[in-house]
Amino acid sequence: MMKNLLINLLITTATLFAAASTQAAGTAHSLDQVPSKFDTPEALAAYNQDMGNAKESDGFGTRLPPGFTKQAVIAQLAPGQNPSRTVLVGVKPWPQRANAYVAVVCIASTDQIAKQDLQFTPPQNCDGYDPSGDSNTPQTQVWLGVFERAPDGAPKLIARTENPLDQGVDWSATDLQVPDDLDGKSEENARPEQWLRFDLAPYQLRAGDYALGVRAGWSVSYSGGGASYEALYLFRIDGTALRLVFAQPMTYYSDIAGDWHKDSTRDHDINDGSNTLSVLPTSTAGFHDWQLRERGGKWRQTFHWSTADGKYVSH
Repeated sequence: MMKNLLINLLITTATLFAAASTQAAGTAHSLDQVPSKFDTPEALAAYNQDMGNAKESDGFGTRLPPGFTKQAVIAQLAPGQNPSRTVLVGVKPWPQRANAYVAVVCIASTDQIAKQDLQFTPPQNCDGYDPSGDSNTPQTQVWLGVFERAPDGAPKLIARTENPLDQGVDWSATDLQVPDDLDGKSEENARPEQWLRFDLAPYQLRAGDYALGVRAGWSVSYSGGGASYEALYLFRIDGTALRLVFAQPMTYYSDIAGDWHKDSTRDHDINDGSNTLSVLPTSTAGFHDWQLRERGGKWRQTFHWSTADGKYVSH
């Protein structure tokens, strides 16, 4: 009986801890206390980046490796497009594939947008769809590609997206908070407001075959704070094409300013949450199963490869 009581106590304690870890992070009574109120490292990293508290990272690799030129990358990834509207060209080594590089080209939809984006310093990420304007027209068209070095050292394109990125993300079934601008409108096909950076973690499809990751985002501004949301897009090399096989929400935070204090500091209500993607040892149709897991919580969702759809689907 004592053993059963001990087991029940441990289960109850673990349940309470998991529940507590998924609740609102809490209220900071001044701006400098805000970082300590985050529950997940991914949301804290996004907050520090948004607030300028972190060193700006070259997430898309705008400092091109030797042998790559902007003109050549544009011509191969986005043939037929107006190169004068290019706002970003990036190339990075791909750790999961020997002698390989991932690349991105972002081209503004109009001359005016290109002028605005390049007015001050070159951008480190690319604009997507503007929810406050024409949500059907992207501000920037984005192409991805993978290069390998030929025997003479020259970069050779082996695969690229066949069209500009325009796929949405389904926020309707996630455990995470839904972006304010999407609530009740386009949750099932939310197209990003920004393309943020490459995510080159080892997302294994099968032995020796990995997916190329890109992070996309949404942001909301409040009178005394803001909110930020991220999703993960994963692409697979299929012949000479890069095809989207996975797109899911991954992290969010909200910072809502509250009461003022006599010392001119202000309360900040912080909420955040993140998911992690795990590669499972099980497989379907030769492809590893994947699982999204709530960091610090119980929610999880498993994805299996669908041969008919050519992508991962949830069950």
